[in-house]
Amino acid sequence: MALQHPVPDEHLKQIGDITVSFALLESCIQTLAQSLLGVGQRLGQVVTAELSFKALRALTVSLYLRQIGDDEHLEAFRELIRRAGDVEAKRNQITHSLWGAGTEAESITRFKTTAKEKHGICFHFESVTSQQLAEFAQEIKVLAGDVQKFWILLVQTGKANASY
Repeated sequence: MALQHPVPDEHLKQIGDITVSFALLESCIQTLAQSLLGVGQRLGQVVTAELSFKALRALTVSLYLRQIGDDEHLEAFRELIRRAGDVEAKRNQITHSLWGAGTEAESITRFKTTAKEKHGICFHFESVTSQQLAEFAQEIKVLAGDVQKFWILLVQTGKANASY
C-alpha cells in the first residue's frame, strides 16, 4: 500500500522548480570556484563535486580572497555569497519539512519539529501558497544569473580563468 500526501500538483510543480533552480545556482557557484582555482575543468570538478553547499560557499570565498583579495568587487561578491546562504536555508526548510493540507484551498502547511539544546522541542507551522513557492524559485534563478554575471565580470577583467 502506498501512502498519499495532500500536496496539490501546482505546489509540487513549484517545489520541483525550487529544487532544479537550486541545482542551477549550485552549478554556477561551482563554476566560479573552479575558475578561481584555475587548475582545469576536470580537476576543478573533482574538488567541488562532493562539497556541501556550505563548504562550496566557504571554498569559493577562500579562493576569492587568496586569488583576488580585497578588490573593488569584494563586497558585491560577499553579498552574492550571503544571498546564497539565505536561499539555502529557505530551500532546506522547504525540502526537509513535512507538508500537509492548508487552512485554505490555495495553500499547504509546512510543518517541522525541532529539538535544540537551547529551546527544547519546538513545532513550526507555516501556510504556503504556490505563488509564494513560485516567487522563491524565481529568486533562486535571479541569484544564479547574478552569480554567472559576476563570474563573467571576473573573467573579462582577467581575475578568473575562463578555461578553468
